[in-house]
Amino acid sequence: MSSGPSPETFAVGHGVNGGHHTLSLRGELDIASAATLKERLLEVSGDGTASVTLDLSGLTFLDSTGVIMLLLARELADEREYDLTLIPGPRAIQRVLDLIGLLDVLPFQADGDDPLRNPWL
Repeated sequence: MSSGPSPETFAVGHGVNGGHHTLSLRGELDIASAATLKERLLEVSGDGTASVTLDLSGLTFLDSTGVIMLLLARELADEREYDLTLIPGPRAIQRVLDLIGLLDVLPFQADGDDPLRNPWL
C-alpha cells in the first residue's frame, strides 16, 4: 500500500569555469536537504572563487530552512567577497520568496543564460 508520492530527492549539480561556480539545485530544498546545500556552498566559497550562481530552476519545493540557506549563500558571498547570482526558480518558488520580501533582497539574474546551468539536461 502506497502512502502517496514520495518527495523528490534533492541534488546539487556543480559546474565550474575558472573561479566561476554554478550550483544547480533540483528537488526539495527543505530542512532535510539544507545541510547538503550548506556543505556545497562552503566547498565552493574558498580562495579563488570569483562568483557563484545558484540555479533555482529545478527546485520543486522550498521551506523556511531552504530560504535560510539562500540567505547564507548571500552572507558567504559578502564575507568572502565574490559575486552571487540566483537564477529564478519556478513560479511556486518565486512566489514563496516574493511573499517573504526577498525578491528585491536576493541578487536574481534577469535571464537564465548561464552556460553551466542544468547539468542534468
